[in-house]
Amino acid sequence: MTSTRVALAVAVVLLWLGGLAAMHRRNANVSEAQQLAQVSLRLQPETFYYTIERDGQQIGGASSALDTTANTLVSEEYFVGDYSAGKSLERTSSRWQTRLTRGFRLADLTVDVARPTKPFAINASVQEDTLLFIAGTKKRGGHPPAHYTFLPPLFTPSLAPVAFMLGGDHKIGRTQKMSVFDPTTRLVIRPELTIRAESLFTVIDSASVNANGEWEPAHRDTVRAWRIEGAPGGLVAWVDAEGRVVAARAGSLSAIRTAFEIAFKNAKAK
Repeated sequence: MTSTRVALAVAVVLLWLGGLAAMHRRNANVSEAQQLAQVSLRLQPETFYYTIERDGQQIGGASSALDTTANTLVSEEYFVGDYSAGKSLERTSSRWQTRLTRGFRLADLTVDVARPTKPFAINASVQEDTLLFIAGTKKRGGHPPAHYTFLPPLFTPSLAPVAFMLGGDHKIGRTQKMSVFDPTTRLVIRPELTIRAESLFTVIDSASVNANGEWEPAHRDTVRAWRIEGAPGGLVAWVDAEGRVVAARAGSLSAIRTAFEIAFKNAKAK
């Protein structure tokens, strides 16, 4: 009887080890397309809001949204505020909308920046998986059509950290090169993103009106975030486990996650 139990226990252990080995082989052999499809499945639709500051003074508000439809994923970034134009400030609004397949492959994008001087717009689409076509924008920006080849997959600046964080572990020191479309230069670049640190942030997640009629924090929450370096322009971003920005800084500009009212309504009142 004892020998039977021992044999059964050995069999169970061997089966368990065999299952682990099979799972390891399956995970090790996941193709890039399968990995991106898994990223898409793990993505949670949500909108976050940010105060945008220059040298510690709020100049506007921004939002970053991810949503899903039956056949596509939609990413949209929006900013409104006072942006410098030479020695003066201009009221500026910008909207960047990106559509992706359910396999987390970029399909097309539009960028529209409205301001009194030098407004511009970009319309682009991915063709044959490795070619980015940018349509002419004579009315807003004056750039002729252009084609750029790239090493797939291609991401926008806000989606690259999403794919990076959901596509691997969050180990400090982990690096990955990614193809990213930079709208400021209209070029595809290959930055190497690196996880440099991990920390806890306390962010505002709701607001209420105070006696002066201004919106102030009503409740705060803690968010674990990882510092990502390697983005162009010296950008350093702290992102959560899904790659969504918690805080970021580039030069004198900074962004911090907050409640909708503090991001937009206080800035509008000013």
